[in-house]
Amino acid sequence: MLYSHPGVPLIVHLRQVAESCRQLLTNRNTDFGLPEGLLADLGYLAGVTHDVAKGTRFFQIYMLSPDHKVTGPKEHALLSALLAKVVVKQYLARFDLNETDRKLLPYLVFTAVKRHHGNLKDFADELYLEEKANILSEQIAAFQDEGETEAILNELLSVVDFSFDWASFKLYIEEQAYLDEYGDFSLDFFDLGEYEDLPADAKNRYFYWHQLFYGTLLLSDKSDVILKGIDVPSATQPALAALETYRQQKGFDKPQSSLDKLKNQAYQETLEAVSRICKPEQHLYSITLPTGLGKTLTSLAVGLALQQKLRLEAGRLVITIPFTSIIDQNFGVFQDVFNNPTSDILLKHHHLAEPAYKVGDDTLDQDKSQFLIETWQSGIVVTTFVQLLETLFSNDKTKLLKLPNLANSVIILDEVQQVKYELWPLIRQTFKTLGERYNCYFVLMSATQPLIFTPDEEITELVPNYRNYFKSPHFNRTRLINRTRQEVSFKEFQQDVIDYCQGNPTKNVLVILNTKKATLECFKTVATTLGEDKTDVYYLTTLITPYERKRIIDRIKKYKGPKQQVIISTQLIEAGVDVSVDTVFRTMAPLDSIIQAAGRANRYNEKAVPSEVFLYAVAEMKRASGMVYGGDLLIKTGNVLKAVSETDEHGYLSLIEAYFEEVRKQADVLVSQELTALQALEFEKVGKFQFVEDQDTESVYVQLNEEAEQLWEQYVAISNRQDLKPYERKREFALIKARFYEYVVNVPLPYLPNGGGKASQIVFDSEKEHFFYVSRRSNPSACYQYNHDNFRQNTGYASVSQPLTHHH
Repeated sequence: MLYSHPGVPLIVHLRQVAESCRQLLTNRNTDFGLPEGLLADLGYLAGVTHDVAKGTRFFQIYMLSPDHKVTGPKEHALLSALLAKVVVKQYLARFDLNETDRKLLPYLVFTAVKRHHGNLKDFADELYLEEKANILSEQIAAFQDEGETEAILNELLSVVDFSFDWASFKLYIEEQAYLDEYGDFSLDFFDLGEYEDLPADAKNRYFYWHQLFYGTLLLSDKSDVILKGIDVPSATQPALAALETYRQQKGFDKPQSSLDKLKNQAYQETLEAVSRICKPEQHLYSITLPTGLGKTLTSLAVGLALQQKLRLEAGRLVITIPFTSIIDQNFGVFQDVFNNPTSDILLKHHHLAEPAYKVGDDTLDQDKSQFLIETWQSGIVVTTFVQLLETLFSNDKTKLLKLPNLANSVIILDEVQQVKYELWPLIRQTFKTLGERYNCYFVLMSATQPLIFTPDEEITELVPNYRNYFKSPHFNRTRLINRTRQEVSFKEFQQDVIDYCQGNPTKNVLVILNTKKATLECFKTVATTLGEDKTDVYYLTTLITPYERKRIIDRIKKYKGPKQQVIISTQLIEAGVDVSVDTVFRTMAPLDSIIQAAGRANRYNEKAVPSEVFLYAVAEMKRASGMVYGGDLLIKTGNVLKAVSETDEHGYLSLIEAYFEEVRKQADVLVSQELTALQALEFEKVGKFQFVEDQDTESVYVQLNEEAEQLWEQYVAISNRQDLKPYERKREFALIKARFYEYVVNVPLPYLPNGGGKASQIVFDSEKEHFFYVSRRSNPSACYQYNHDNFRQNTGYASVSQPLTHHH
């Protein structure tokens, strides 16, 4: 008997995977313009054929011998893929298709099967088979039992009323007839022929057809191996009723204060709009509301209501957020709403999320948990922009596993202004394609709504009279005072901050600068000038550990006085950090950043008068700010603010709209390289997409306290275990990863003087251990300043350039 895995007959595995593919593609309501049921049949055929070449003697001996003996070429994906293509091509003969589909679909099934154990290469490269011809000839002659192989195929193919002649396939491989066929197709159809002339949306359709198909095969294959023998509940869609009950328990439906009344009104009006204006053919929606109006619960309600109204039974509600800190915050709220639900209802997924999937009272083992989390097998998934977008633009099989679970989903992008305008053309095309083909619904949410889509034409606003909320007396919390018309020196800027703090000793002040270097300098100047008896001064950048950042933010949120609180920060504080100060000083930035910064002042309208937000143009920072944000966005901001000397919050909306009109003009003329690659089926090039570009950094682990010390010891112990394979070590580490990274700082590699490019390492006073520089609790590094009780000393990592001696 032929086996696919030890103890698993080949026919059993092929049947399971084929049925699973068919089921997945039947349950997803998608539209690729193919005859009814054909997509699911093709999924079934891919499942039947994907591992057939495991029937060679070489593979059977390798798998079943105790020491995995290699007697010949044991790989099986390519030969199985050639079989899949022949089967599919013959099967399509009975359907009425357009010629392009008839020619291209068999090859797209071929690449999906060929790469079910690897990552996709560009389509044209996948078709080049010359160097594999000899191996394939050797393999086709080495089938252990051709009779059994043919019997397996015909038994499984009879389900779709199809039979297959193994002898003719064997001849096809022996004579290497495929070489000319694939070569001609690549040249005539793909490089020089009709594919090139197809319209853009047809090319988008093929790309996303392929990704859905490939993802389905991967998901079915992996599930059969990883989840064998366990009963995993399928994703459970929570009901909107649970949220209504929660709101009643909290008294949100009977608001007392006028701000709460406004929140309740926004919630009710938005929900009513869903039932009134949402329709199946409209896939793009926006929610535009000022900060502090309860968007977290409103968006949850909208997602659940959309699912109900449009009967999206198979889909998920995917709530994406740019920052992991806000994910943890919102996830906590959702856990309360659904009363600590199991993982089939609610799931959190980001790179630091703990791999624990709860079913009933049990948590599944780590491999199963990890798999279920990474494939989004839950009713509601709370995740990052990175996870979503790097799945949509990927050639990586581990990322594409979750793609089938995106079909029929409602996908919410919270704080969508964080998507940089260079990506607008790519996202516009992709979301439209996914709306039409995968039957996905997108909700873009922000207080500063970017113009990725044309309002009222492409996208429908769900808060019909959102302008009224921005004009409400409650949302006159801040006043922007524009001091950018006259450039000042950095020294003058710092002096202004100090004078203001001294002249307003009861006001808490936030200063936001564009670079870490300027932030540190400003912090030192302010901290040495303002006396400790009256003022607490904090430094906040990514050069201090997440543990310290959380501690500072917590402290500021809970502090009731009498001391003045002054925070000197980079822009990391702008989005979703829930602090509220009296006054903000901001150096020049793009307008949406400025308005986000203003949202950190008088957040709950708790101050007696509107808070002041001072905007400065600092001469020495011009070049660095341009590098951080792009000079063009700063120029556009300057143009929009030219005529404004000051404006209250009611004026922000018209400013941001004018600004995004300008940005849109710029986005519209961009050529997206990713989009060009996607439409040319250049999977590998698409896979180079990164939502957040990799920085050249080195990691420093800082043992700030006993917990940090213990976590480091655990990490070293895991790293040193020789009895574990690399993936097992990774798995062990996953259990402590989130807590471990609370104490890690990623330090950018410095630039060498005189334009010599980047240094190869950072300055530190000890060698790297296990991939990290370590500042030990018993012997702290001179490069990392920390004192648990004195925040004025906490400046995190700074390179100490002279030769260092250890200090105790």
